[in-house]
Amino acid sequence: MKLTQVILLFLCFYLSFCKVKDQKQKNQEEMEKVKVTSTSGTPQEDLVDKKCLREKYTHLSCQKVFCQPWQRCIEGTCICKLPYQCPKGGAPVCSTNGKSYPTYCQQKSLECLHPETKFLSNGTCTANGQFEVTLKYGKKYSEGIVEVKFAGQNKTMFICNDSWSITEANVACLDLEFQQGANDTQGSFHFPEDLHINSTECLHVHCQGFESHLAECTFTKRKAKNYQALASVTCYTQNAVSPTNNSFQCVNGKHIPQSKACNGDDDCGDQSDELCCKGCHDKAFHCKSGVCIPKQHVCNGEVDCITGEDEVHCEGFSHVAQEETEILTANMDAERRRIKSLFPKLSCGVKKSTPTRRKRVVGGKPAGPGDFPWQVAIREDGKINCGGIYIGGCWILTAAHCVRASKVHRYQIWISLIDWITYNAGIVVRMVNKIIVHEKYNGTTYQNDIALIEMKKHASKNNCMLPTTVPACVPWSPYLFQPNEKCIISGWGRDRDNAKVYSLHWGEVRLIGNCSNFYPGRFFEKEMECAGTDDGSIDACKGDSGGPLVCMDANNVTYVWGVVSWGENCGRPEFPGVYTKVAHYFDWISYHVGRSLISQHNV
Repeated sequence: MKLTQVILLFLCFYLSFCKVKDQKQKNQEEMEKVKVTSTSGTPQEDLVDKKCLREKYTHLSCQKVFCQPWQRCIEGTCICKLPYQCPKGGAPVCSTNGKSYPTYCQQKSLECLHPETKFLSNGTCTANGQFEVTLKYGKKYSEGIVEVKFAGQNKTMFICNDSWSITEANVACLDLEFQQGANDTQGSFHFPEDLHINSTECLHVHCQGFESHLAECTFTKRKAKNYQALASVTCYTQNAVSPTNNSFQCVNGKHIPQSKACNGDDDCGDQSDELCCKGCHDKAFHCKSGVCIPKQHVCNGEVDCITGEDEVHCEGFSHVAQEETEILTANMDAERRRIKSLFPKLSCGVKKSTPTRRKRVVGGKPAGPGDFPWQVAIREDGKINCGGIYIGGCWILTAAHCVRASKVHRYQIWISLIDWITYNAGIVVRMVNKIIVHEKYNGTTYQNDIALIEMKKHASKNNCMLPTTVPACVPWSPYLFQPNEKCIISGWGRDRDNAKVYSLHWGEVRLIGNCSNFYPGRFFEKEMECAGTDDGSIDACKGDSGGPLVCMDANNVTYVWGVVSWGENCGRPEFPGVYTKVAHYFDWISYHVGRSLISQHNV
């Protein structure tokens, strides 16, 4: 055997560049794929929610994920912000168009609008050239060992394989204009006979997956001088992959093995393989919203699940300590987190006390002061026939069937009211300035049964002066809460025997899925929500209309999930209450009251 052949075999063994597998090995791997299960023992192919897949969610779907700081959420999709809408403050960055921008967010916003304007480096632009990514020694133009050259440097360097994943591979392929990202993080390559690689000099790189240019990722060099395998990639091309019955089709048209869906890794490159999951593979964390995220994202100081549970109960939690590293580039991921910290913070959905759990609203005991600081009563001509929910500023959310825009002078908003026979202390009464009924409200079907009430501002003040109230948070996503989760209803509605109730009552109910089974032809899933109990002992009733169905997230923040709308046979089994699903109307609400008033997410 020639010396060059020995060297080549040596490289293949230590650098993991050769995929020399016999048929037996391939068959064994395919068997292992079939056996992959979630933590609950569900077969991997059964983890995907096919109904959810029809919605074609991707990394731009803000009903499932958070938008980046240079994006905002409009009608369920992350769209580009204009640069001036970014938070002020930050370090300048240089773009591939040779121009400097005041902040990373502004550059990314411009790139969002003009994709050719990519991030190049931090700091102001100088005549230092471009950041370059190339693939070396591949048999095809779409594969090879990844080689990079930093701006201002003539030296090219390889990347270490142990820091290389499909996330980094996707960014590298996007950088090379393969629009569907990577197909694999390995391949078979041809090495020149005179090749000399000092793999102890390879770089480590970490990307989040939102980057369009590998220059945005953080490059480090570890102090340890151990021998490293080098990173390689095969970029995705339509001609190279044949769809099979056992493949998963990404929203971007890419096909990946079914076993890679719901594993926490963004194999698709548009995250569509991780957004419709009933469960996750062992190495991933399952968000209640049906999203799988990598376990290393849990308790990392940044909320990744829109439902927030990945950053709850993190005391004592620590990730595996990393080796001492030398940072070679700016950490733009840290800069992105810093930008997010500059967004305005809302104080909604958090109160000082939590009410003691009781069995029911129908016939239940009255609530105490401060239990429901977002609950208001709508008084018309001396009678309280409906409730409402304070959502911030001077705005009340209620049901459309409770109010008429032409009768604005006849309504009063009673705040902090507990008992409307024996008035409690602290009651505030406000007159109504404006009523906005949803323009598509249907009084026959109760579709779009939602309305906004603007209270008159306090005399000589520019606000409504409501010191005893706390607004309920307005949900932007219909996936924040799921069927079977427990929520709370409250109001002054009638009791089971139609007797009047004069004090505020509340009770715990369960969100119910498939409510069309109870009200066939009358329940509209996207616009309505069902809630109740198996025995019907807890229910909203006449007079509770317009009041809140509130749910609490993992961080004990309360959202107004529904507005009491309609139902039949108060307090009887098989007749759950029906509520207007507030998340469906987030854009409608924000259009009228202002996005910044009701949301700190995706703004």
